[in-house]
Amino acid sequence: MSKFKLMYLSKREAREASEAISRLLKRELTPLATLASEDAEALLTKEGSILVALREEGIYVPALVDSELVSSVPGYVVVDEGAVRHVVNGANVMRPGIVEYSGFESGDVVVVREKAYGKAIAVGIALMPSGELPRISRGPVVRNVHHLRDAAWELLRDEEVQRLIKKLAKRPPPFGDGRKLESKFL
Repeated sequence: MSKFKLMYLSKREAREASEAISRLLKRELTPLATLASEDAEALLTKEGSILVALREEGIYVPALVDSELVSSVPGYVVVDEGAVRHVVNGANVMRPGIVEYSGFESGDVVVVREKAYGKAIAVGIALMPSGELPRISRGPVVRNVHHLRDAAWELLRDEEVQRLIKKLAKRPPPFGDGRKLESKFL
């Protein structure tokens, strides 16, 4: 059992998070609460999405446990077998390990997939536009923000946290607009 806190967002915090989310993900989500442990923070939305939050930097990326939101991100890179271990251990995605990619711009959210099965293993922020990739042969391309087995992954996989998220889906937020958090991810 891990120690964690559930904190509902103030209107100002929700507005700031919503602006950052729409800037990064190009979609509107309504932030509801944060779920925080010592090492990680996740943002829960009224639409039922879960995002990993780096609030100090204004970065919100889809949590790998929310497969629907992860699959909706248009930018992706596919890495070879040799890069998987490094990415899952938290390394940035380097150009030599990339075998396939979609179109993205610098600063966009990018999903990192492994080649064999196409599974998402990390989510990050592009450090350069995809148009530059054919011209370079080395260097970092994607900043790894969230990956399998990191603190946010462990927090969201905790049974007690999953029960709490399910419970939130069944009742309206305490500040009263009456809408329920729809659970589509557990």
